Amino acid sequence: MKDNTQILTIITYAVLLSAVSVLINDIREFDLNQFREFTNWAKAADKNDSWFTSENAIEWSFYAISTVIFFWRGYLIYAFYHFLPILREIKKGNYFSDKNIKYFKKIGNIFIWYTINVLVLRFLLASIGESTFDFFDELKHEFTFLIPCGLAFYILAEVFKKAKQHKEDNELTI
Repeated sequence: MKDNTQILTIITYAVLLSAVSVLINDIREFDLNQFREFTNWAKAADKNDSWFTSENAIEWSFYAISTVIFFWRGYLIYAFYHFLPILREIKKGNYFSDKNIKYFKKIGNIFIWYTINVLVLRFLLASIGESTFDFFDELKHEFTFLIPCGLAFYILAEVFKKAKQHKEDNELTI
């Protein structure tokens, strides 16, 4: 099993590095000039006009929502980081440890919250007119994969919890 955990650790590091590089590249390509334009507008704007109905407010909303989406993508990468401590515990032979149960729940929690929040944020982007949003098309892509995976990790945590209890019960009877 040690050979398999070593291979899985290498694969996990490769996935993490590639995901971080894609995120950094997307952030680099994001139009940060929009923030400069907003600050220039804020200095020269008429203070009596309603900010919420202005075109710059809509642009600022797009900028802010896109930034939050970058945060959630980073949080999803953080979920994949939790595979490394699980693999370390398995390498030690602690298959049903409390750490593994905790990390499985964390991964499931992050997957589900990522999906919900990014769907809401993409809906908001569509409502301000900066993107197209079709709920069923969004569900066809990455989201149909992440919600079941999140639920599977919750189930896996419960299975490991029960297995740990059975293991402790068996050790007491011998």
